[in-house]
Amino acid sequence: VLGLLADRAMMKIDGETHILKVGDSYEDITLVTVNSQEARLLINGKERVFGLGQDRGGVQKREENGESVLISANANNQYVTSGIINGRVVDFIVDTGANTVSMNRNDAARLGVDYRRLGTEGLSGTANGVVKTWRVRLDKVKVGAISVGSVEATVRDTDDNAPVLLGMSFLSRVKMEQNGSSLKLTGR
Repeated sequence: VLGLLADRAMMKIDGETHILKVGDSYEDITLVTVNSQEARLLINGKERVFGLGQDRGGVQKREENGESVLISANANNQYVTSGIINGRVVDFIVDTGANTVSMNRNDAARLGVDYRRLGTEGLSGTANGVVKTWRVRLDKVKVGAISVGSVEATVRDTDDNAPVLLGMSFLSRVKMEQNGSSLKLTGR
């Protein structure tokens, strides 16, 4: 779900962007309802709820102790999901080995993160060696309906094609449970 309007949702389906009005269908997907936070879809006869920015198989549900998102591992055994940083949609790889949410300078520019003005310069060890970084604080990071404010992040001063890492500065503030090839995140 890329965007939510009064009676429509903008969604990425099989890599293509589609806008559906409530009641409209695309192949086996029907938009049932929409509000400012989520879209309720009927997919192959099963109703599922997707929060803004959520995709790649993540299933969102409300639990007694908070919102939760279930993320299935991909073919490379990585947990990939979409989320939102400062109001903009981003694809994340869940990385418990990353101390912070981490992105390259191109992602930072696209997400409106002014790391050179607001950040603190430093160095970080990565899989590709030591790189220059900037420590910043993100106003809000959201995965499904789970929202965490004031999240520490690192901007790698590189042009690498590495994905945005959903690191421990976010993950330590939610409950994580792994069961087989699924990872469940629950807001605290």
